[in-house]
Amino acid sequence: MTEPVTSLLHVEGFAPERSWAVEEIAEANGLNRHQARMFRRIRGLDRIHLDPDMDLFDLLAAPAERALRTVPDPERVRYLIYAHTFPDLTPSFVYAADRLRERLGLTCADAFAVTHQMCASNLAALDVAGELLRADGDRDALALVVTGEKPFTGLVRYMLNVSVTGEGSAACLLGIDGTGSRILSYAAHTAGEFADGFRMTVERQREFDDTYNIHLWEMMQEALRRAGLDISDIAMVVPHNVNRTLWLRLCAKVGLDRSRVFLDNIARYSHTYCSDPFINLATMRDRGLLIPGQRYLLTSVGVGATYAAMVIEY
Repeated sequence: MTEPVTSLLHVEGFAPERSWAVEEIAEANGLNRHQARMFRRIRGLDRIHLDPDMDLFDLLAAPAERALRTVPDPERVRYLIYAHTFPDLTPSFVYAADRLRERLGLTCADAFAVTHQMCASNLAALDVAGELLRADGDRDALALVVTGEKPFTGLVRYMLNVSVTGEGSAACLLGIDGTGSRILSYAAHTAGEFADGFRMTVERQREFDDTYNIHLWEMMQEALRRAGLDISDIAMVVPHNVNRTLWLRLCAKVGLDRSRVFLDNIARYSHTYCSDPFINLATMRDRGLLIPGQRYLLTSVGVGATYAAMVIEY
């Protein structure tokens, strides 16, 4: 018997209504006007969504509650997976995944977090969800993957000359019943030499910058290979939103038409950690850019450094 394929049944993206120009956020983080101008003119950033009055669980619940409205019986949700970038988002006595399960009323779900691949934890969580559902064996069972976090210090709000981060969240409902968008492949690789992350030396940071697109393209190709496809078979790349420069350089390096990478949300939201590709996917769906039967390549990179890609058929 053929093993059931993981399906993405529904995706929702969310960002707080309150937003600031990138110059305002740059100034609040001690950057000068030249650095702020670089983020707008070169990196392609415009608005940063932040709401200091919205707590973490309000942020997470917004897309999750919308996704759950498509499920007549919430008891079908067996797994709630909270994928986030930074390991510590709450006080030590608050178990975030458990608190979110209570907020959503998912009394029958096992709740846990996936986090140690940083911003690439999002695609890893989808892969974990599929494995758990297949092991469970019940084709009516569902998994809900939720992403989102609030940048709580300057260290994580501003990535040196790379990006300025904002708040956003997403929810993905997954099953193995054969409906929805099929997940055709997943590939990830961790380059451990960059494990110091935000605290890398100047020399190591330069090496990370120089090899970033090489590692990312390798994982994009690996995901395509596992799906039995070529980049020409992909309708569009659904990226992470670190900055526009990164993607224009990659397109130029590998000969990929930049119009085949969805870049609109970089200016609209900037980088929202694990939520980027899912917010982008939801935006593309709402604009009618997703075509049934077409394949899409999702990407994400986590500092530390994990490079990941996933192919879905809409």
